[in-house]
Amino acid sequence: MIGLCASVPSAAAVPVDSLLYFELLPARTVGVALAASPVPRLANPHGDISIPCEACHTPDAWTPLRDDIDFDHSEQTRFAMTGKHTLAECGSCHLELRFDQPDLTADECASCHLDVHRGQLGDECQTCHNTQDFQLTNGALIHAQTSFPLTGSHLQISCETCHTDAPDGLFAPLDTDCFACHAVDYQTAASIDHVAAGFSTDCEQCHSTLAFSAAGGFNHVVVSDGFALVGTHAEIACESCHTVPGFEPIFDAADQNDCFACHQTDYERTTSIDHVAAGFPTECQQCHSVTVWENATFEHVAVSEGFALVGAHASLPCSSCHVGPDFDVPTDPAGQNDCFACHASEHEVEHPGFPTDCLQCHNVNTWEDADFEHAAVADGFALVGAHATLDCASCHVGAEFDTIFDPDGQNDCLACHAAEHQEEHPSFPTNCLECHNVNTWDDADFQHTAVSGGFALVGAHASLDCASCHIGPDFEPIFDASGQNDCFACHASEHQEEHPGFPTECLQCHTVDTWDDADFDHVAASEGFALVGAHATLACASCHVGPDFEPIFDAEGQNECFACHAPEHEEEHPAFPTDCLQCHSVNTWDDATFDHAVVTGGFALVGAHATIACSSCHIGPDFEVIFEADGQNDCFACHAPEHEEEHPAFPTDCLQCHSVDTWDDATFDHAVVTGGFALVGAHETLPCSSCHVGPDFEVIFDADNQNDCFACHAPEHQEEHPAFPTDCLQCHNVNSWEGAVFNHNTATDFDLVGAHVSLPCSSCHVGPDFDLIFEPLNQNDCFACHQAEHEDEHPSFPTNCLQCHTVDTWDGAEFDHDPFFPIYSGRHEGEWDSCQTCHNQGTFATFTCLVCHEHNREDMDDDHDEVGGYVYESNACLACHPDGDDLGGTFK
Repeated sequence: MIGLCASVPSAAAVPVDSLLYFELLPARTVGVALAASPVPRLANPHGDISIPCEACHTPDAWTPLRDDIDFDHSEQTRFAMTGKHTLAECGSCHLELRFDQPDLTADECASCHLDVHRGQLGDECQTCHNTQDFQLTNGALIHAQTSFPLTGSHLQISCETCHTDAPDGLFAPLDTDCFACHAVDYQTAASIDHVAAGFSTDCEQCHSTLAFSAAGGFNHVVVSDGFALVGTHAEIACESCHTVPGFEPIFDAADQNDCFACHQTDYERTTSIDHVAAGFPTECQQCHSVTVWENATFEHVAVSEGFALVGAHASLPCSSCHVGPDFDVPTDPAGQNDCFACHASEHEVEHPGFPTDCLQCHNVNTWEDADFEHAAVADGFALVGAHATLDCASCHVGAEFDTIFDPDGQNDCLACHAAEHQEEHPSFPTNCLECHNVNTWDDADFQHTAVSGGFALVGAHASLDCASCHIGPDFEPIFDASGQNDCFACHASEHQEEHPGFPTECLQCHTVDTWDDADFDHVAASEGFALVGAHATLACASCHVGPDFEPIFDAEGQNECFACHAPEHEEEHPAFPTDCLQCHSVNTWDDATFDHAVVTGGFALVGAHATIACSSCHIGPDFEVIFEADGQNDCFACHAPEHEEEHPAFPTDCLQCHSVDTWDDATFDHAVVTGGFALVGAHETLPCSSCHVGPDFEVIFDADNQNDCFACHAPEHQEEHPAFPTDCLQCHNVNSWEGAVFNHNTATDFDLVGAHVSLPCSSCHVGPDFDLIFEPLNQNDCFACHQAEHEDEHPSFPTNCLQCHTVDTWDGAEFDHDPFFPIYSGRHEGEWDSCQTCHNQGTFATFTCLVCHEHNREDMDDDHDEVGGYVYESNACLACHPDGDDLGGTFK
């Protein structure tokens, strides 16, 4: 004890330079001797800081410092280290050992950095500069706050290009008029002599900052009161229509469509046809287009009040229906479909007693090969199935085809087949189609669902004898089930025997195929809470306690993560919203992704917005918006300067022409300006005058929407199949009226792919109305239709069939185990023989880890004595080792 006391140095024994950092304080009591002796303690030579010495130093010597210094300058001081500051040596800022000096914050740049702008641009350096690179500034954003925002080519030049007299960054305001900088360009223009032509020095009338030489800003529509240079007009020289240099118009056209004012000589010139002698109208666009004067297309529909030259009419010479120079019509059809007015003689020769509505059987292409539509003339009675091959005399008599039977509709089979019904099963219902079909009387298919008010014989019910549930000749039911899913009504005895305390909604756990192998559905039992993502592998005790499985947390719904994960939220980002799924996923708390569209009420960062800095639209720590855009598509709110610079007279709905990717290469979007009517297919090549008239482009037809084909194509519909539905796109496409095909994908939202392509319709549909036999939720709901196969081959497997099977065949299924637990890769690759190695309980729903990983129970308990919630049980193993990895434990 005395020796220990003597080893403590006195103040006199300490070197002089060390005395600068020593002060004497009472020592901790170590026996009697130490209690009476003062022990020196080092004062901090770095100033008033709370960093422990061992964070930087080692017990061996003050220098060198530790390799892994336990100190975070950004977290433990007022000065956050970012950018190039993180690369600076400590001595660059701390010129002495007092590390509590200088006491600065990140916005006090002028304390260390010289202002090269000499106060010209304010004292807040961080407005333009950042710590990543002092020269890396957002010149466009900075300039946007001046009277001259930078656009187009101005964005691509250096500051010194214009600020030629700005030494050392002292930028002074310049004249913003284009001519002030571009006078030489005006005077030396090569493509056109601006001086000789007397062009204005207001450059923005024609040019833009995007391309000075392309004159992209010149808008002929604006300066000519609406005359757009389209078609061939866009390619001709200005002198063709204007005098130089005054640019006065040579012709006096009333508007865009007044072709005759300029092309009168072309009209009067006698070439292939004498327009004057024939009395043709002077509205040239009825036949010609703005693209080329030759190969005119005469629109018979427009000049004949709707009579289109289709089918065989298209190839007839005009003289077949018109006479004289005025093209008079000898016959006077009431409309497009009044065939009888012209073809009365053919009708009287071939079938005078038939109706004069010729299009019921004939078509506009040929008088021959008439197609009689029985459904149209019989109030809807279609000749389908076995009816299609019957002779007319089987049901009709006499010259007027009177009906032998009087059925009350397509499905009134009994009216004609009463004799067969009475002979074979007189006591059965008379709704024959419940069992029979229109193809044959034999091979009747009894539909239990239809006659029982909806109770389908599925699963184990399908193979039961009728006497299991019905008695007597009237098939009275033994049990009184309220519906398809009221299992308890029939199976109450089984329920009371096996688990009387459980709910009586048996289908929560059992299936219709077997009472065994019940599968508990957490979603159903918890009012919608599905165990997905990381929840799927948690032990029940993670969220429930006690024999009644009371929930530990009080989450109101599937997506209320905060109710359970509040501690994680408060630890990592307490100021953020508590709607965790805005950024995180159900699979892992890490790798969160920020969704701008969600937190801004729908503004998605797409196109050019995706790559711009947040500061382009937001300012300050609260990310206040610089612009007040009223929604995703309100471009004008932010881009008003560009709009006013390039085309101020245009509408402010920018997306009619521009895209979110670039301001350049604008395209006119017909769908946008018409409320959704896109020019696709055959519409894409039509001249505007096909559907629009006049300078205001008034529509000729009144279509409700993109798919209202009938509004415009009613004549074609009435001519070819008037009794068909008017939803043309069920069979036709936008490219051609010909070659119509029925598209199951479009009509039902169910794509016929794989094995579905070759199935007959009756595999999934019944009756003349094609009612569905199965009710799948969507394209991938295989289980709804293939439940029987699933239950027959692997009832305990998940019902998401596409995890293993394909749409091409049920056979050759390939199950990928690795997404659930890696056995084809990682530590378990090649360590198993068959599925039963781990799933040895007769069902794939259970597994064991302890067959291969046998350890002494006591050793395992000792190894996990500091692991919370440890249990010597396979599910607990999986909870800690979900990927089969070691995690630093005793896994072998």
